[in-house]
Amino acid sequence: MDGFDAWMTYLFEYEYHRRGAPWDEPEPEWLERYAHHDTPVAVAERILHLFGQAGTLLGGYRDEQVGRGLVQLVGGGDIHVLGGRDVPTVLRTRGLRAITTLFAEVFAPRILVEQVEGRSDLEYVCFMFFEIAPVDLAEDTVLDVMEDVLALESVPCQRAALHGLGHAHRHVPQHVPAIVDRWLARNRDAPQELRDYARAARAGTVM
Repeated sequence: MDGFDAWMTYLFEYEYHRRGAPWDEPEPEWLERYAHHDTPVAVAERILHLFGQAGTLLGGYRDEQVGRGLVQLVGGGDIHVLGGRDVPTVLRTRGLRAITTLFAEVFAPRILVEQVEGRSDLEYVCFMFFEIAPVDLAEDTVLDVMEDVLALESVPCQRAALHGLGHAHRHVPQHVPAIVDRWLARNRDAPQELRDYARAARAGTVM
């Protein structure tokens, strides 16, 4: 398989299926053939491709596989290149903007009911995305992405964006209130609890 397919298999199949596998199981193809040749630009291109076609590329995976792979990717893995300066600005920006597609095509249709207690990996990485992803929450592009995610017709996605904006408040308190106010004005019929959470994000007091 090519490098992208090997990477996808490693992220979304290897760790999921290796439970109970023999200790001497062969090393996954991604690690054996490709990982040691990787570059920041190649990483950014893979992320752009994955996020930009997330609904199609992840459509054959179970929620548990998608959640586990995205936790690895977002929480401490390859996505850090979108927060650095080792990648051309145009590529970084396209990769960041593709996050909206990931939310629209994966999180929104897969997470229909919020679980306050005992979140799955998929629910966790959705809600915590902008807190755990090593990207600059003060960057204009990231703020735009959070506002775009906030506009999706999905309460879990809206809450994730508000959570990120609440954390962004400590860095750019001059920008966050206007973003939240626009959402509040357009969503007067949103659940009161979510509107209260939006006001907490506006003030930078989300947990």
